Amino acid sequence: MKSRFKSIQWKIILLYSLLILVAMEIIWIYLYKSLENYHLNNFDNYLEAQAKGISFTLKDNMDIKSLKSVINMYMGPNSNIKYVYILDSHGNILASSTGDTGKMMTPAIAKALSGEMGSELTKDYYSNSTIKSFAMPIYNSEGKVSGVVYLIGSLKGIYDTLWDVNLILASATLFALIITMILGYILSKTIADPIKEVTKYAQRMAEGDFDIKINVKSDDEIGKLGEMFNFLSSRLKETLNDIQGEKNKIEAIIKFMKDGVVAADANGNIIHYNEAAEKMLNKKLSLGMPVEEVLPLKEAENPIPMTCDNRVLMINAASVKINNQIEGYVYVMHDITEQHKLDQMRKEFVANVSHELRTPLATIKSYVETLLYNDVDTEYSKKFLRIIETETDRMTRLVKDLLLLSKMDSEENSLKLEPCDFNEIVKNVVNSLSIEATKKGHNVILNLSETLQKVNVDKDKVEQMAMNIINNAIKYTPEGGVIEISTAYDEEGVTFTVKDNGIGIPKEDLPRIFERFYRVDKARSRELGGTGLGLSIVKQIVELHKGKVKIESELGKGTVVTVQLPYSKNS
Repeated sequence: MKSRFKSIQWKIILLYSLLILVAMEIIWIYLYKSLENYHLNNFDNYLEAQAKGISFTLKDNMDIKSLKSVINMYMGPNSNIKYVYILDSHGNILASSTGDTGKMMTPAIAKALSGEMGSELTKDYYSNSTIKSFAMPIYNSEGKVSGVVYLIGSLKGIYDTLWDVNLILASATLFALIITMILGYILSKTIADPIKEVTKYAQRMAEGDFDIKINVKSDDEIGKLGEMFNFLSSRLKETLNDIQGEKNKIEAIIKFMKDGVVAADANGNIIHYNEAAEKMLNKKLSLGMPVEEVLPLKEAENPIPMTCDNRVLMINAASVKINNQIEGYVYVMHDITEQHKLDQMRKEFVANVSHELRTPLATIKSYVETLLYNDVDTEYSKKFLRIIETETDRMTRLVKDLLLLSKMDSEENSLKLEPCDFNEIVKNVVNSLSIEATKKGHNVILNLSETLQKVNVDKDKVEQMAMNIINNAIKYTPEGGVIEISTAYDEEGVTFTVKDNGIGIPKEDLPRIFERFYRVDKARSRELGGTGLGLSIVKQIVELHKGKVKIESELGKGTVVTVQLPYSKNS
């Protein structure tokens, strides 16, 4: 019930009713007072006229008989005079309509005795009603006050009439209020119903239904409100669709980003993340999880490195502020594991190159100083010079291999491809290394496929690759060893295999065997003239040809190197 009276419809009805009530009350009071003053003035004039008539009649005629006849004349059935008193100049009652005797003195009588007309309102002693009293002096022929006419008239008739007027005005006011409430209800309904409809549709719109339309029935302010509501609904729908579209785009971008993204609210609880973040952190994330459990950060001006399992992450953390208030945090994670490895390899590469060059240079310097500043016989001089020559050759091979690797790195797609007989390439390499194999007494077995197929390769680089593999087998196989070299062809390409029964490679060293300057036995490798770049060059050449290379080895039993090359670079 209370909510009903709070509605705008009832407020309008009450407002109109109050306006009519106030207006009718003002009219009522004004009309009542006007009528009251009118009747009272008329009554005063009437009493004054009657008093003057009696006073004139009794001038020099104050005998008792005359007094009674005058009183009877003015106290007729149609007279408004209730009481009449004739007093002498001392206030003694000479005659009255009530038969009272004695002395009477009131303010009005005292004023009349002084020669002025007086009037007063008093209460009737007999009926307790309001009465109007009028005192008029009676003059004799000498102009002196010889007595007073004191008339009393009842106001009951006037106030009865005014009471009837009040009843008429009250009925009119009540009727006006009823008409006003009916008309107010009809008018307010024309205003409130469209507003209720707008409110109902606004609630539906707040619940996400933007397809609603208000039926506009008028061209007034209410109608314009409906039109603006329809326009607002369509604009909101378009705007929310645009926002949803942008949100979907951003979510799709974040979802498929390679970088990990985690967003948290002001309390540090996760509100969004992508799959890349889970993979980088190697942890299952969930909404509402405290971000400190996975990222012990809040905000940082510069990227912060972080190690997670075997990954190296670079984390950018920033706060989201609205009106200088922190509303949340955003963390972007970059996986720099490969970059970190490359940096480490670069540092190791520089260190290894420096070390590989420093050792022969120190050897050469020491022998040159010995030859320059000491008296050395011819036999030792030749021995020293042969050592210098050996170290110089080793530096030359090192520089040559470095230049070759550098060239392949910078000219990745500059292969000079041509159809080649892979078996011929292998035979040429074996022939060029036959002297070294013979010196060590190795038994080199060629098992080349008889199905000859041309392979589209860069002949010079493939020869270099084969030479490095076979040369390593010769070097690291003890004297009298067996080296088996074979080729096989299938639908995809050629498989080149070199198997030996040499010293082998420890299992823990196999993952790093293709790294530049990596040696299993540094002292033995350097003694045999190795640069530590041979297998790196092999891998580089094979990968340039879109091929594969793998090494299987067991310490003390031997090594098997297998290279697979496609017939065409793009196959």
